[in-house]
Amino acid sequence: MRAPRTLVVGAVAASMLAGTLATASAAPSTSSAPSAAAASTATKPSENAKLNKTPTPKLKWFRCYATSECATVSLPLDYDDPKGPKTKVAVLRTKATGKRVGTLFVNPGGPGGSSTDLAQAASRWVSPTIRKSFDVVGVDPRGIGASDNVRCLQPWQQQSTFAPLEDVFPVGYTKQQRYMRSMKKIARACSTNRLATAMSTAEVARDMEMVRRALGQGKLSYIGFSYGTQLGATYANMFPSNFRSIVIDGTINPRSWSGTPWNKSRPLDFRLGSGKGAWKAMRQILAECQKAGDPRCEFAAVGDTRKRFDALVAQVQRTPLVLRDPDTGQKFTVDYPTMIGALLSVMYGSDAPTQVDAILTELDYAATEAQGGRAKTPKPTRASRQVLLAAVDDAVGAPARAMYDNSYDAFLSVTCTDSQETTRLADYPRYDTQAQTTAPHFGKAWLWSSSGCAGDAFTGQDEDAYVGPYDRYTPKGVLIVGNYWDPATAYTGAVETRKILGRSRLVSSDSWGHTAYGVSSCVTKAVDTYLVSGSSPARDRTCAAETPAFPTREERARKTAPEIAEMTELPKGAGEQTFPEPVVVD
Repeated sequence: MRAPRTLVVGAVAASMLAGTLATASAAPSTSSAPSAAAASTATKPSENAKLNKTPTPKLKWFRCYATSECATVSLPLDYDDPKGPKTKVAVLRTKATGKRVGTLFVNPGGPGGSSTDLAQAASRWVSPTIRKSFDVVGVDPRGIGASDNVRCLQPWQQQSTFAPLEDVFPVGYTKQQRYMRSMKKIARACSTNRLATAMSTAEVARDMEMVRRALGQGKLSYIGFSYGTQLGATYANMFPSNFRSIVIDGTINPRSWSGTPWNKSRPLDFRLGSGKGAWKAMRQILAECQKAGDPRCEFAAVGDTRKRFDALVAQVQRTPLVLRDPDTGQKFTVDYPTMIGALLSVMYGSDAPTQVDAILTELDYAATEAQGGRAKTPKPTRASRQVLLAAVDDAVGAPARAMYDNSYDAFLSVTCTDSQETTRLADYPRYDTQAQTTAPHFGKAWLWSSSGCAGDAFTGQDEDAYVGPYDRYTPKGVLIVGNYWDPATAYTGAVETRKILGRSRLVSSDSWGHTAYGVSSCVTKAVDTYLVSGSSPARDRTCAAETPAFPTREERARKTAPEIAEMTELPKGAGEQTFPEPVVVD
């Protein structure tokens, strides 16, 4: 889950209630008679039994890329009614390059990311070891990607609805009211859309299980990133005997994501803590910059990096900066929300410290000039200005165009159906004030991104959504990966999930950015070994930092491990999409 506009694909973190929830769910009953909930659970058929009522689909493969093959399957919109309405789900397979061990299902997160895109680009991010050993399969979640697309608004409504949402987060009464009206409009529309209210993570897990059965190639192996970790944890508990190996990287605490009696009265980010994780990463970058000094970190030229950062934010809050694109000559404005969104955007990368340095140095120079002073930081270069421009574009995104953009529809349909908030949208300005105290600047971005999930905004429900338990016994263990400085899915999410998932192991990584596979060679090796062998590590492990936060040119040249470098080569013919156009479902 990603925060602002185009940051809507990626996220989440640790719950402030995680310890409470773990204790509550583990507490023994004081009654000798089973509770109503327990009795209901006991009488429910297993997920396998439920899916046995749906015929296993036949996959009719066709060539869709130079290196892949595709198929579409029609699956029940509601698995309680297997003969009822269907939705088409897209599947893509990139075959193993060597002796095949099995099939590896993948999910990039979001909610809203395309699993078929991730599978098609396998050679760009999967290690050679895994490419040789596994067919890589992506199943686009229902409503998303090349599957039938969810669409909650009419095209003519989209431009006016999205306009107030182009701010990373709203500042001031007037903008907050406009933002809330737009969020309520799209959330209410999705609440009455049949596909949108059948897009819970549980339904995606069921679809993935049906495709696994259709492939007929043994138990499931899976790697999921960011929101994809919620899908992995959900599948492991819904189908505990059906998987061989599950890796979750950039891990969400599943109890924090799912609406439960203990947490659904709180905004989603107060449960997840993504804002706290981002602020923790930013503080660490500023501290590392101070320690490295100029010229490794040019922002260190200002003196105390933390004090200057606070002063710079305050100045931009008072007076937005107007800068110029060195290539086009066009002016662009960086206000407070845009500045925070740009910083959050570059913090997703493994080179987050140097990218943050480039942005802060650019803004500091412009802010000092705007006040008629002489900047201590170096004069901006074309390269640093391009870093800022790209980050600003990623933060605010492009305005809605003639082609319908269903990223908000997809994000809210999954997130809100799962989280089941009972909050009120009118209380979000008050939550904004709280977020600024507990997670300065970044808490606002994460809070408002899911404000459409307020209980009086999104009112759709999926009676078959999965809300736990998440501690079921599984014959095989899940491998959890957590990155210390992840700005989207804070490391504490991985730690808490390790306590919840039975038989799991945790690989901790002292690295930058969102997720760690393919960034840390230590993590990559641990994940590869687990996937190929199918056996969990004997114990948890920690992967140390492999390069300094602000490396020299020579250190940067040495930081890419050979096995990871091989992943960057594009396959011949990549990008020639021939998947059929998805059907839009209003």
